[in-house]
Amino acid sequence: MNKLNNIKDNMKLSHPVEILEELLIRLYLYGHTSNRDLSLNSKLPIPIISAFKKELIKYDYAENKGVFKLNSIGVKYVQDELGYQSININKYNLLSSEEKREEFEKELSVLLEPIYNSRPQVNVLLDQAHATLETSIRRVILLLNNPRVFKRNILFLGDDDLTSLALMMAFKKLGYDCSRNIFVKDIDQDLLTFIRDVAEQNNFVINTEYLDLKLSNVYTKNFDIVLTDPPYTLSGLKLFLSRAISFTKNDNSEILLSFGQKKPIENQEVQRLFNNQNLLIKHIYPQFNKYHGGSIISNVSDLYVLSVTPQTYPTISGENNYSDKIYTGEINPRIKFYQCKSCNNMITIGYGKNILTIEQLIEATCNKCHGTKFQYRGQEKVSTSDNTRQLGTHMIIDMKDCNVEVLKSVSAIEKIMLDIAQQCELNVIIHNFHQFQPWGVSGALILAESHFTIHTWPEHQYAALDLFVCNEFKHQDTFMIQLQTQLNAQEYEYKILQRGF
Repeated sequence: MNKLNNIKDNMKLSHPVEILEELLIRLYLYGHTSNRDLSLNSKLPIPIISAFKKELIKYDYAENKGVFKLNSIGVKYVQDELGYQSININKYNLLSSEEKREEFEKELSVLLEPIYNSRPQVNVLLDQAHATLETSIRRVILLLNNPRVFKRNILFLGDDDLTSLALMMAFKKLGYDCSRNIFVKDIDQDLLTFIRDVAEQNNFVINTEYLDLKLSNVYTKNFDIVLTDPPYTLSGLKLFLSRAISFTKNDNSEILLSFGQKKPIENQEVQRLFNNQNLLIKHIYPQFNKYHGGSIISNVSDLYVLSVTPQTYPTISGENNYSDKIYTGEINPRIKFYQCKSCNNMITIGYGKNILTIEQLIEATCNKCHGTKFQYRGQEKVSTSDNTRQLGTHMIIDMKDCNVEVLKSVSAIEKIMLDIAQQCELNVIIHNFHQFQPWGVSGALILAESHFTIHTWPEHQYAALDLFVCNEFKHQDTFMIQLQTQLNAQEYEYKILQRGF
């Protein structure tokens, strides 16, 4: 590296010395090239390539004729000093062919599938949602696009997707099985043990470390690439991105960030966060990542390739603890309702329950009939703040595949709602219903407890209902059963919001 630093000084180059290291490795892997092709592949201007060639010739690292090519001394330098002696050059170069790359991906998939099938269950309290095996392999191929990948220190800041193991297998297939440059830092101790055990079984080293990013720490600037898939919250993104920046080495480093699309105003906050920390968006790969069970992000997320600049800095200092909530379950706790398709038993899962996810429910089976098939019926937001003044319960109901004739009839809808109100001990003060043309009904019951409303779309066999009660509602089950029965709904969903301030 001392010689490369000397060459950098001779060239009066403002880029980091790693740029020259990458050029050397490209020359080694590709055998020979023209200045123009090397410029295109490295995205560096031709004058820099020309100046570098002159310096290599001066140091007797490159041939002084024809195309740009390393001589035996230059080849030996890359093999011995940069550690590329074991790399299977032919196999690596075949990755530039789409057909051969697809073959390589299939070979990786065969090796990794049994490992991925035995990985630890997701911890939803940590916002974990396993990426598909294909996603992890796509991430690896993206990393391999840079031939300096074997030399770069790579950090996975959280890795429940096991991309570190996918990269390990790719390295081994390309002949590089002595790497010590893959690191995983995670708060999930079971996951770290699993990664470490699999690596050891394959005679490979992956450096694992337990790390709670909310705690103050010495975040050493030691990594060329940081990959992170943070919690799906802006506070979680802010923390993980700050820590990723704290770990990056210099202005040639990159952060590969996986994050789902949010509402436009929240997307602006994401962009503002990049700008505030002086990160350069190098690439955006829309819907690059696919997940099992990541319904909150529609099972997909984008991949951002962010370049660290000399002005990049973390907005959250490593010298202080971070006190904000970062996980979805902390910020927006919910319980969900599922109905067993075999015995109609209603089961509640989620925040504060023994079963947190539908995957766990399927594994546990129905507690009455041991069925394994369930219909989602709705969810309720849980209030965890002691300072919230509770004013009432708001139920939002979607009734689907209802009886069309019932939805068309204002008299039928009025009778049903008044009947349900009576059965659920709701005190009706006044009510009003309207028949639309050619069809459709809207109606409202003004209650002593608040209100009960309906809007029907017979052409879609759909009805939307709201119930708001300003005291404890003890008849939730009766209310839902009667609505489903009297509207003859084949499917329904509902949400429960606790209203207050």
